[in-house]
Amino acid sequence: MVAMKVIVLKVRHQENLQELEEVIQRGHTYEDGERERLGGAGGWQMPRDAQPGDLAIWYAGVPDQEYCAYGWVLGQPRRWEVRKYYGPVAGVQRLTPVRRQYVAEKSGFNAKTVNQFAETVYTRVDDFLKAVGFSRRFVAARELIAEEIAIVAASMIA
Repeated sequence: MVAMKVIVLKVRHQENLQELEEVIQRGHTYEDGERERLGGAGGWQMPRDAQPGDLAIWYAGVPDQEYCAYGWVLGQPRRWEVRKYYGPVAGVQRLTPVRRQYVAEKSGFNAKTVNQFAETVYTRVDDFLKAVGFSRRFVAARELIAEEIAIVAASMIA
């Protein structure tokens, strides 16, 4: 079993905020074919090493600097542009918005600067998850939940 990663996906500009709102309403990112017909990559930009079952959390930098949604990586990211990978996310739900500064104080994540691209939370993952609003019960079970998501994703791909 590979450990579940927590990845932070970025939302920039008003059109990105509108796209995230559509994703939340639909419950998943665009599928590859659907998005390609619209002229872009499938899914959402994420680290290339993201795996099915990883937890994705959206961070809206402008204007609010808040963590605002989450979902589960459902497939391998695909390269779309040089150094940019996009992957599908399902089970997307709204989070009660949490300010970046609060999360940074509680977990140390992005305490001084915010990376422009999607990134992985490597340290104090439990503190990060609790700070963005997940319950202790969820945090304790996150690896089991991620494993089940990965199994479901694999069966859908097969």
